[in-house]
Amino acid sequence: MNALRRSTHDIFIEGWGRLGPSWGISKMMAEIYALLYVSPSPLTLEDMSSKLATSRSNISTNVRGLLDLRVVHKVIVRGERKDYYTAEDDITKVAKLLALAKKRKELDPAMETVEKALAAANDARDDATAQKLEELKRHMDFVNAIFHAFAGGEADPKSLARVIRVKETLL
Repeated sequence: MNALRRSTHDIFIEGWGRLGPSWGISKMMAEIYALLYVSPSPLTLEDMSSKLATSRSNISTNVRGLLDLRVVHKVIVRGERKDYYTAEDDITKVAKLLALAKKRKELDPAMETVEKALAAANDARDDATAQKLEELKRHMDFVNAIFHAFAGGEADPKSLARVIRVKETLL
């Protein structure tokens, strides 16, 4: 076999790593998740460090972030003293968790800024600015409703009805 030929795992891990920043996580976090996802058994920090050719401390820091997002889980391996980790296998759940994290990091602060600016425009009786900010707020409310419909659990009728109501205010 050609020594330069990359394995399917390598192709997946590298590709997933390139996509990570689009989802609001670092390249390394995405690579760790991908490695754990395709691994047939739980891995230690040392295993991941070796396979991803990076320091154990870098792996440890990023694994903590993935644990916080709940897309990686610590597991017990009987007879072992080291910590082992696995990836969340439910990709729909992972997508929802990453979407909510991205929403908290990006959309929520933006919505808060628009709401504060809108209140200030209303207090100052700056109708032209208030009108523009109201329009922006309606669009952001629509995006927020989509996030909640997608990531708030199953596609329940209440969430979908909220998306439709917000969408109607945009028309």
